[in-house]
Amino acid sequence: MKPAQFEQHEPKTVEEAVSLLESLDNRAILSGGQSMVPMLRFRLAVPETVIDINRIESLDYLEEDDGWLKIGALARHADVEHSELIAERYGSFADTAPLVADPQIRNRGTVAGSVAQADPKGDWGSVLLAHEGEVVAQGPDGERVIPADEFFLLPYDTTLDENELLTELRVPTPAPREGSAYHKLKRKVGDYAMAGSAARLVLDDEGRIEQAGIGLTAVDITNVRATDAEEHLEGERPSSDLFKRAGELAAEQSNPESDEHGDASYKERMVNVLTQRALGDAAERAGLVKRRVSQ
Repeated sequence: MKPAQFEQHEPKTVEEAVSLLESLDNRAILSGGQSMVPMLRFRLAVPETVIDINRIESLDYLEEDDGWLKIGALARHADVEHSELIAERYGSFADTAPLVADPQIRNRGTVAGSVAQADPKGDWGSVLLAHEGEVVAQGPDGERVIPADEFFLLPYDTTLDENELLTELRVPTPAPREGSAYHKLKRKVGDYAMAGSAARLVLDDEGRIEQAGIGLTAVDITNVRATDAEEHLEGERPSSDLFKRAGELAAEQSNPESDEHGDASYKERMVNVLTQRALGDAAERAGLVKRRVSQ
């Protein structure tokens, strides 16, 4: 099957893209195209107009700035995978990128596009939640910053306005004793997650957990935070027993569905195990985060 006929626009600025969104009906945004192109091909999406944002050079960046790790809307999965900054400072991002699909998709697909797609089996939403990240959008009325906790509504549905363009994802730069990790279960290379868990820990000067963030993949109608497990961790010293109970709480708070890959109870057990592993890695890395010194 081939896509239905559509008109294509290629704006070179964010302002031009937003103007097109505002003035045109039945349109779709194209960035990496790894979700959109198959939907066009099988006519699951039949837009009259496609707005290709790949020529907006100002959206292609991955950098630390003003206390944030900022990921522009055109940063590819492969950019994260091969970034020295990410490898040195952001364990969960470094863990996640190589697990996204396959090299061909990672070379073209964008991190922001994956988050905007809001597939509950997507990995990046969980990482964003664990880091208490934010989504930056540009619309006719200017810029809007959306906390990740408020972004996901339903499968493939977010709080983005129909005339807004997602321009950036951002998470706070790491505290001196911060570590994060991501663990994922999938059937084979290239598959979506059957279950996944992102964990982030910040330790205080006494070695107690000052902040905890846990985001879960593929076990609810959206990527979700395991808030009961987070609350259980805060104020405590990292230990295997503590992480075991946190894993149990994360599993209890998850809401997976049975499918051909496993029943709901199996996936709950995997949430427990994956969360414990992610927390263990995050705790180990919390003592290894290096400060970047300004030159």
